[in-house]
Amino acid sequence: MATPIKMYSLSTCGHCKATKRFLNDCMVEYDSMDVDLLEGEERAAILEEIRKWNPNCSFPTIIIGDRVIVGHREDELREALGLTNNVELLFETMKKVQEPKGYFFNRDKEHVTQLLEALLTNKERYGYMACPCRLASGDREKDKDIVCPCVYREADVKEYGSCYCNLYVSKEWNEDKIPHVYVPERRKN
Repeated sequence: MATPIKMYSLSTCGHCKATKRFLNDCMVEYDSMDVDLLEGEERAAILEEIRKWNPNCSFPTIIIGDRVIVGHREDELREALGLTNNVELLFETMKKVQEPKGYFFNRDKEHVTQLLEALLTNKERYGYMACPCRLASGDREKDKDIVCPCVYREADVKEYGSCYCNLYVSKEWNEDKIPHVYVPERRKN
């Protein structure tokens, strides 16, 4: 069983939002509570709970097992979660999350590896895994449609059996039951 992760945050806090984005990008499951949205006794009880871990009661406060990380500290989170920026870990994580949804990696492992390496490059470059087959702006809000898996994947796989960059495909595509055709770009600039 995985170690439970609990995050105490504020809905208005930039560090909290960045930490949530990081955990989401790493596909880590966690419980989050925006303390500023609580009221009365519930808020008082949660603040008391936070003070046990973090006497300053600053945000975000992340509890991983018996370890406490205060603030947006990606390196500490990565270490505490046992995450590394390698392709194999990304492959296994994304596979586990996406296959139950009906999205499979292309059976061409070399192609998949190249795309995953490019996703990690974009993560380092921009702070998010922008589609490696599209030009990212460096502004997450402008690029939210191309953060992998992009918003176009569902329609692409449904119509063509493959996403634009051929990372995600249908089972039928991998089994050559449907033709492998060029997937046209759906994104409008």
